Amino acid sequence: MCVELDLESVPTLEASKMMLLNLLEDGNTEVSDIEQVVASDPAMAAKIMKLANSPFYRHTEQGLCLQDALRTVGFNMVKCITLSMAVMERLSDFSQAANDLWRHSYGVALVAYELGSTRNERQWLFTGGLLHDLGRMVLLSQGQPRYSALYEKDGSWPDTEKERELFAMDHTFIGEIVAKKWHFPPEVAGMIRNHHTPINRPSALIHVANLVVHQQQSGIPFDIAKYVGWLRVFLGGNYKDLVNDMIHRYKKQATIIKSLM
Repeated sequence: MCVELDLESVPTLEASKMMLLNLLEDGNTEVSDIEQVVASDPAMAAKIMKLANSPFYRHTEQGLCLQDALRTVGFNMVKCITLSMAVMERLSDFSQAANDLWRHSYGVALVAYELGSTRNERQWLFTGGLLHDLGRMVLLSQGQPRYSALYEKDGSWPDTEKERELFAMDHTFIGEIVAKKWHFPPEVAGMIRNHHTPINRPSALIHVANLVVHQQQSGIPFDIAKYVGWLRVFLGGNYKDLVNDMIHRYKKQATIIKSLM
């Protein structure tokens, strides 16, 4: 028997954080504009200051002011912090499973971002990567013990078929519904919906980034030969180089990801 989900009860994102996200995606935004919004949110400001003063970024003992901290970590890191805090506050899930999902999602976002061919595509890939498992976060937040019990300690989650058996829909469909409710662009909602079954280049990039980051974080390799068909269709003949590039990008970002948790 399927468990009925109440997706209508998922609250909208806080207006101030959505305003900040819009500022971060505006190419004309100044650091002072971001500082003004962040300064009004002590929890967010504290997290950004902590990250900016972490060993990865700092090479001196002198402390940083908020504006310097924003410049140090960059707008992408601020977007990571803003979006994750916004979602976590609304879904009210701070469990270990949720933390593991965010650690994975940070990796996918940071790996996928620079692979975009235009500024808009980079922004969509970043947000799509960060929210690709939004449906799983919703399932956890709704207190579904039958779902969280299926989470494996090696970081493996139930496949989409098992999810459909339990809830009549899988996490990709749930994530798409909530992303649309939160007014994210159709491109982002599409990546969330299709990141397990790519239908175009962006969804294929998120799919591969998802596999690469899972491999790097769990130590469980994936068989690239299984994906050769659609890899060639959507990503071209140099897909192996692309995968190696993703692995390299993840390793460069791994320390930052740990600092975000």
